[in-house]
Amino acid sequence: MSDDKNLGDSPRPAIRLSRVSLAYGKPQALKGVDLEIPAGRMVGLIGPDGVGKSSLFSLIAGARKMQEGRVEGLGGDMADRRHRHEVCPRVSYMPQGLGRNLYATLSVFENVDFFARLFGHGRSERQRRIGELLEATGLAPFADRAAGKLSGGMKQKLGLCCALIHDPDLLLLDEPTTGVDPLSRRQFWELVEGICAERPGMSVLVATAYMEEALRFSWLVAMDGGQVLATGSPQDLLRRTETDSLEEAFIALLPESRRQGYQPVTIPPRQESHDSEIAIEARDLTKRFGAFTAVDHVGFRIGRGEIFGFLGSNGCGKTTTMKMLTGLLPASEGEAWLFGKKVDPH
Repeated sequence: MSDDKNLGDSPRPAIRLSRVSLAYGKPQALKGVDLEIPAGRMVGLIGPDGVGKSSLFSLIAGARKMQEGRVEGLGGDMADRRHRHEVCPRVSYMPQGLGRNLYATLSVFENVDFFARLFGHGRSERQRRIGELLEATGLAPFADRAAGKLSGGMKQKLGLCCALIHDPDLLLLDEPTTGVDPLSRRQFWELVEGICAERPGMSVLVATAYMEEALRFSWLVAMDGGQVLATGSPQDLLRRTETDSLEEAFIALLPESRRQGYQPVTIPPRQESHDSEIAIEARDLTKRFGAFTAVDHVGFRIGRGEIFGFLGSNGCGKTTTMKMLTGLLPASEGEAWLFGKKVDPH
């Protein structure tokens, strides 16, 4: 772990971990982690999948039994049942995965109302809090829509509403924007930052593999192989590693054995050829679901060997188009062609 012990003007850390280890059988998820997380800040745990971020979250939230070491959260030992009983209502944990803390068949309003009832809010208080959160997240027009019919970005906004309904002192967000389009991701973080500004005493702990997101956070914990590599502000880590991006900084912080053989990904330019074979073609592809048009007369050609990307927000028709191209979904109008043959979905 880094020797950075500066917690700024926070007199007491929100979370303190001492020699914390956790194993799932033989695989070790956490290895002797020592860490102090400052209070009243937005703190990011950065690192690729499988480095122990979610395991750390589950211990901090009191959702997993301690095996070795000590976790102190909000002023007490999270292994102590009485302390957990007292502080867990002050903790909110949004698990990894789109809509994992939601009930798909309940409406937007019913989901938030359910969580409000769990924390004992009366009817008038529930109505007030739910109204404020749905307005803040832009979900008010969709209050009656089933959660299972929301886009990925809207599901995460609803999950955040459910997590914030009881004004927690500690908010844990485990990779909340994975699988969410760039526009919805930006809106999500602007929303979180606005809520943090209104509730300056709330501590927010976020796990993310997106380094550009981590630049938003005031303090970072870089993890790899179940251990802490370094802590500090984004600027601290860039300065310490003498790099220009957090991705480069993270790689520089890895042990030499992990960095051996690393090469940045490069994609050589494709050689254009006028007679190159057309591998995939869409001709005025259209798909309607009742009165709703999901894809509207889309056409393009993709040559053999070409890397072709569909870019756009959740719900704009990318998946529907790909399903029509592969014959998994019949088109309402138009045609899909693969290597010179018309796709027959039947």
